[in-house]
Amino acid sequence: MPAGFHHVTLRVTDLGRARAFYEGILGFTVDQDFPGEKLRLRFGDGAAARLVLHPLLPGTPAGDRFTEARVGLDHIAVAASRAEVAQLADALRAAGVPADLHRDPIGPLLVSFRDPDNIQWEFFEDT
Repeated sequence: MPAGFHHVTLRVTDLGRARAFYEGILGFTVDQDFPGEKLRLRFGDGAAARLVLHPLLPGTPAGDRFTEARVGLDHIAVAASRAEVAQLADALRAAGVPADLHRDPIGPLLVSFRDPDNIQWEFFEDT
């Protein structure tokens, strides 16, 4: 059986802007930086799973943005404590990022938001 996710790779329109969002607002730490090519991040210092950011591939339509209305990814959900969920909602709002803090119908607290390329994220209370 697999031990878990090793990494998730996202294509982004601007590596610098994505880095500022993920590192500055969400608190990811840079694991490895390949300038202009890709950026590898971790959920904090000790997390095993990584988030890899790549620039767009040649041929990507101008102005393309993520939408969950296509086949594939809908959103990314990350387990967090109740306090971390609430703190992130505050940090997102302070940075001007719309953030919806609410309870899931099954009970846990979560905050949902979108990154600069419109990719939807949730930080979900791990109960």
